[in-house]
Amino acid sequence: MTTIQKEQIKPTWKPEQLHEMYSHMIANNFMATMSVLSKHGEEIINEYKTASRKPMIEYYKRLGVKTPIEIVRAKAELESNIFGSVTEVWGDDQEAHLTYIKCGMWDAMKKCSGGCAETEGKMKEGFETCVAEFAKEFGFHGE
Repeated sequence: MTTIQKEQIKPTWKPEQLHEMYSHMIANNFMATMSVLSKHGEEIINEYKTASRKPMIEYYKRLGVKTPIEIVRAKAELESNIFGSVTEVWGDDQEAHLTYIKCGMWDAMKKCSGGCAETEGKMKEGFETCVAEFAKEFGFHGE
């Protein structure tokens, strides 16, 4: 198909298409990054994880969230809107929980891993570490 005249392309995707494509792009980027970094050792991987987590921590701090329930609610809202995740949150100012009914990023990462059990195991470990380090930034324990 040839276009001779200028044509402005307007957004037409439904939210589900956006969620799936964005999650897929982020997951592919993360998997490629980890593949390259793994050739250079754990120290560089940890440095990358810390650096990539920093902007998200700053985002939540800019929102002004301070209590556990505020944090999990803000995280659930972001994940629902960006990745299409379906979550439940509950708790109070002392302790809060976020449960994924469907995690858009996890689903995309699993597709990128090609069903490799070893890779999926590393993904689970990485997620656990990420949750713990994220919570620690706010003075909480996360698991």
